[in-house]
Amino acid sequence: MVQTFLAFLNQISANYPLHFFLPVAAMIIMACYYLLNRNSVKAWLGEKRLLFLRGFLLAPLFAVAVLAVENYRYTDYYRFDSYLNAYEFYHYYIGTKYAREVGYGDMYMASLVADSETGMKWKHSSGTITDLNTGKKVSAKTVLTQADKYKSRFTPERWEEFKKDIVWFKDRMIQSRWSGVLRDKGYNGTPVWTMLVGGLLSNRVSTDSDRNMMILAVLDPLLILITFLMVLWAFGPRTAFLMITLLGTCYMMKYWHLKGAYLRTDWVMCLVMSVCLIRKKHFALAGAMTGYATLSRIFPAVLLFGIGARFFWLILDYCLMLLRRKYLSLGLQKRSLGERLVVKATIFLFIFLLLWGSYAFVSAVALPWIGSPDRSISGFFNQMVSGAGGHSAFLQLFTFISWVALALAGAVTTLRGLWLKEIDRRYFYFFLSFAVITATLFGVSLIYWHGTDYWAQYTEKIGRHNTDISTWRMGFKYIFMADFGQDFNFLEKAFKDWTPVVRPAWYMEKHLIWWKIQLLVLAVTLAACRNIKDYRAYILGFVPLFFLVSPTYYYYIMLLVPLLFFAPRIDHGRYAVGLALMYITGMVGFGFYGLWRQDYATYYWLSVLVMITVLYMLFLALLENTTAVMAQKRLRALAEATPTEGATPIKSEGAPCCPDVAPAKEASGDISAGALSEEILKVVPGAVSDRQSDTPPVE
Repeated sequence: MVQTFLAFLNQISANYPLHFFLPVAAMIIMACYYLLNRNSVKAWLGEKRLLFLRGFLLAPLFAVAVLAVENYRYTDYYRFDSYLNAYEFYHYYIGTKYAREVGYGDMYMASLVADSETGMKWKHSSGTITDLNTGKKVSAKTVLTQADKYKSRFTPERWEEFKKDIVWFKDRMIQSRWSGVLRDKGYNGTPVWTMLVGGLLSNRVSTDSDRNMMILAVLDPLLILITFLMVLWAFGPRTAFLMITLLGTCYMMKYWHLKGAYLRTDWVMCLVMSVCLIRKKHFALAGAMTGYATLSRIFPAVLLFGIGARFFWLILDYCLMLLRRKYLSLGLQKRSLGERLVVKATIFLFIFLLLWGSYAFVSAVALPWIGSPDRSISGFFNQMVSGAGGHSAFLQLFTFISWVALALAGAVTTLRGLWLKEIDRRYFYFFLSFAVITATLFGVSLIYWHGTDYWAQYTEKIGRHNTDISTWRMGFKYIFMADFGQDFNFLEKAFKDWTPVVRPAWYMEKHLIWWKIQLLVLAVTLAACRNIKDYRAYILGFVPLFFLVSPTYYYYIMLLVPLLFFAPRIDHGRYAVGLALMYITGMVGFGFYGLWRQDYATYYWLSVLVMITVLYMLFLALLENTTAVMAQKRLRALAEATPTEGATPIKSEGAPCCPDVAPAKEASGDISAGALSEEILKVVPGAVSDRQSDTPPVE
């Protein structure tokens, strides 16, 4: 019966474009959930029918998710008569197993030599392969004349093992594909990832066993399954099914590079699991997961901005509370009007000078220094005292010293609050766990690699990799560098002719504009994290990540992270629209590929669509903040309007210790903090209290 069912799924995958039908079906189901959340529909159906229909909708959504898994499995999965993707697998297996011998630069050269000694299969019309030390092409004949140079780095036993592994991989690729392997961009795993995967897996699992190699190839599906179960635990079945549907149908997550590969998804699955853990209040575990993801691919570190912003607002609220207490304890409110005006005028003048100085500092010191070739500490201070922008060196020094002093005071105050348990420690546990994991793994890697040389190779390789322009990459940078030409008219051109040209020079020529945009994005994201739930703040770290980082398109499997911003709240139309944008982006990617193949236009327009989704997510977060602030004001007024004997006025000092939205100690009279939290639920669309966070179908 199982075989019959699998054959049925296989027939569906073969005859229908599921990458189109399944997202459309998911969006129709989302629309049904939205309609069931309308007050008129609720009143018409009644509670029992409503609950039945909401539960019933899980059945077609489950079917969509199952078909999405089948679509991911079937489509192009066996293009080379094997589940295992030898092209991708080669880079990460050889790169981790023989890191000591080939490093980041000599993998292709050593492979060519091994190929020549085992019956040369490599053949390319150009006669060249990629020299990973420079990123340029080098003659294969030249490499072979230096064969002893590459063989000398192996022991005789390791060289024989290496040749055997090369034979195993080239036997699983057609000639053109094997020839293309040695002209790619090499292995880019971090030294920590290489240490863990190479030491624990690659050097222990031999190519002598096809079965064991296949086990390595199914580690990614196993991680996806575990992540699915984590989302099921943290958000419920609806969100889990929606996630699998996107994963199984989205162009950026498709099978070409991720199927049958070697742990290509571990970092992003750790990020998704981190969101789940934060939602379930396991901050230390989330920090550890994020730490591993960071040391696996480095750029996930940008996601720290969201949860860091929440910590910043917590600390700021605490510092302001202490200042208010100090103001009251000094009895300044009892002083004469003149004395109070002097104090307030002094504070106002300091704030004005600090804000004015900050603008001058950013525009005349920070941005020019970031964009200059000399980014040394001495270059920074030279820029500060140069009087650039017409601002005096005194103003710049005043601003710099003021911010350093405020930062030190804030750090000391934070330590005090954490020690006295006056500040909620959940963010501290997150960052402490992150720091411990990253420091430990980095330190162990230095011992494992006998110093910093392997890290230096990695830094040089990634630095060159990031400066190279690749038309397969996505992110704001590749939107910023797009040039359609001065006379281009979108209305007069057919859509297939909407093909921009990438202008790398623009990135350097307009670097001040670039960094101003980045600062604006960071500032708006910081504000958006003010009054939203912790897991949603973590997800908002994806906003600066999109604007700052431009990885190759298949790394956008990380769209599974912002999916968790929209999917839990699709009962509300605004969030359903956001998730629909994600599905549409995944669908039209196949259309773009049909028009332009893997050219710049395909990934430019995909970047534009992702940017629209990211900015829409940021807008919704700002809207959540506005709604939460209005709700808190209304509830404070409500609490003050219903005093009881012996009641204490509501104080904002409780806000620093609050989880998510509601102040923790803003209770007075008959209105408790819990009551305030529950009241906010009526105002904030999709908001869920800690007591209700696991109860479907709200999220």
